[in-house]
Amino acid sequence: MRKLFFVGLMVFLLFSTVAWSSEIRFGLLPRLPEKELVSMFTPLAKYLEKETGSKVTLVIPKDFDAYTKQAIAGDFDIGFTNPFIYVKIKKAVSQTEPLALASEPGVGTKLKGVFIALKESPLKSFKEAKGKKVSFVDPGSAAGYIAQMLELQKAGIKKEDIQISFAGKPPKVGEAVRDGKVDLGGMPESVFKRLNFEYMLKVIGKTEDLPNWALHTTGKTNPAAAAKVREALLKLKPKTAQADRVLQEAGLEGFLATSDKDFDLMRKAAEAAGVY
Repeated sequence: MRKLFFVGLMVFLLFSTVAWSSEIRFGLLPRLPEKELVSMFTPLAKYLEKETGSKVTLVIPKDFDAYTKQAIAGDFDIGFTNPFIYVKIKKAVSQTEPLALASEPGVGTKLKGVFIALKESPLKSFKEAKGKKVSFVDPGSAAGYIAQMLELQKAGIKKEDIQISFAGKPPKVGEAVRDGKVDLGGMPESVFKRLNFEYMLKVIGKTEDLPNWALHTTGKTNPAAAAKVREALLKLKPKTAQADRVLQEAGLEGFLATSDKDFDLMRKAAEAAGVY
């Protein structure tokens, strides 16, 4: 019986390995156009293929809501998303875990949102937003909606005090402000700094720091695959030559170890903003 048990265990492990070794589906939150995301993250996908021995396929859902639903359903094995979407997925599927925390040049592992307006706008602070048209990224955007709503709440400005619209992608928020369609906008600081028309805009407020984006498992991630991916990510230490080769296109500088409790501040902000 003992011999049969070990034979059965070996067969299980063999088939478990085969089940994930052929492909790892890598979901990306669609904060930018699909073509741009593919260009940014293909080097990381190729690196993970080499490190795990599995084919890595990028999966880009149509919007934030679709990403959340697909992660919960386990339509992809690992995902890269903002901290709010991560905690939403974790709330729905308890076995979801963060594999690594992204570090970005200039900001490290912290995520910050900004309020922006036209350079010539009379607005000097987001605290003057009452009665104004405001563009945000998406209801699920950590640094392009939730963090800003928390700051507005602190300033005594309620959701019904402003005219909210969602642009869908961070650069579109900048365009809406630039083109005069709205009075001000809220978006991630890191994306704002990369706008090629940044000189036409000004920052009129910033949010509290939140944990940065997480690369995470989903409800159906094979534990062995997750361990391989985590190990590979943590080799990409911030500000090293190897990390630069793999992550420069993605605008990242490396990955650091993390755990679910690191996202408690995000939960607090989401609760205060009434979206968690």
